[in-house]
Amino acid sequence: MSLNIQEWFGMIDLYTKHELLGGNAMNSRERVHAVLNHQLPDRVPNGLGGCETAGLHVIAYDNLQELMGVEQKPARVDTFMMNAVFEEPVIRAMDGDLILLASPNMCKSDLRGDAAGQWKEQKLWGKTFSIPVQDYFSINSDGYLVWDSCGGVICPKGSYYFDQNEAVDLMAEIEVPDPEQFHPRDTIEEKTLRNLENAAKKLYEETDLSLCLGESITDLQVAPGGMIGSMVLMMEEPDVMRALLSKCVEAGLKQIELLEQAVGKYVDILSVAHDFGDNNGVTIGEELWRDIYKPFYKQFFQGWRSITNMKINLHSCGSIASILGDLIECGVQIVNPVQTSAAGMSAEALKQRFGKDVVFWGGGYDAQLIDISSSYGDVYRNVYKNVKILGAGGNYIFAGVHNLPANMPEHHLKAMLDAYRDARDY
Repeated sequence: MSLNIQEWFGMIDLYTKHELLGGNAMNSRERVHAVLNHQLPDRVPNGLGGCETAGLHVIAYDNLQELMGVEQKPARVDTFMMNAVFEEPVIRAMDGDLILLASPNMCKSDLRGDAAGQWKEQKLWGKTFSIPVQDYFSINSDGYLVWDSCGGVICPKGSYYFDQNEAVDLMAEIEVPDPEQFHPRDTIEEKTLRNLENAAKKLYEETDLSLCLGESITDLQVAPGGMIGSMVLMMEEPDVMRALLSKCVEAGLKQIELLEQAVGKYVDILSVAHDFGDNNGVTIGEELWRDIYKPFYKQFFQGWRSITNMKINLHSCGSIASILGDLIECGVQIVNPVQTSAAGMSAEALKQRFGKDVVFWGGGYDAQLIDISSSYGDVYRNVYKNVKILGAGGNYIFAGVHNLPANMPEHHLKAMLDAYRDARDY
């Protein structure tokens, strides 16, 4: 693939070019701001751990702490996906540029600010971690780890992930919601807003890190009837689905207004997760997605952009290349996790087609493509190549593809970060 870097420089005024090519290095916040405004930073920002879907399983994070030479403290676990909460010393040690402010829709405890009494120590997988106080785990008679506060789901021996207790009944009748009686959440608790405001202000004033706020608003994809129910409604009752989506858009925009008032002057990025793809393509197909979803996402994202300057970070797994142009048209500004192993999602193809119009966040290390037995050199070359491709001309924030797994070898972590450091400069 060949890219004309001068074409990218056309987006940057002469003063900015002079400062970047001859002036001082940027701090983290300046670096991220440059990328978000489609300007060329001094180097590719490191966004590992900066949002809920750019992180590490807590076991891998524990290894990262050791690798970085950071004082070993019990890592905090957001139990929704068993992710680690990246702490500032680790972010600094790995040359990170973003910090996750909060994850209200996922984590039961505050991540930043005054979280006294919200976390407790718990032994998981033979190590001591810190978990939300509402969570309870035990070991059953077979020696399996049981998540008692989550319906008793079980983590088998040798695994780091929990299995569902019951299979989903695909033949079960789907209850059709009455749009008149459908009232999606359109508020955020005052206590949550004030905690967010206080924590954001403190981080903004005491660090130079860029702040990202995790999922906080009503989910257009899940709220109308869950993942399966929503897909059935689109086929069987499309007008009902449209009525439900319309209410979700209204609710989400009201919540964004509240977030803007609380943290808009501190936070650079606001995340939302709507999984449209699987490994082969758009799960419901492009035609149905454009017919049902697109008008409402366009209304939602354009309304979002009229309310706040917090950039839209859309997390969407799988192969979404066929609708990425539509999403950009709707107003999406950042795409995560950049699943390069999915059909049509190679780093080269994505950068060539969409690299001037959207910021890619992720794509550095794809655990589906890199075998666990791969050598340091193999991992280094793979990550180096991806960072160079996705980072060419800007519009890129480094991270792995989604949350990297518990069994990621320590030499893979080292190779990934070494490759990032060697490839990040322009």
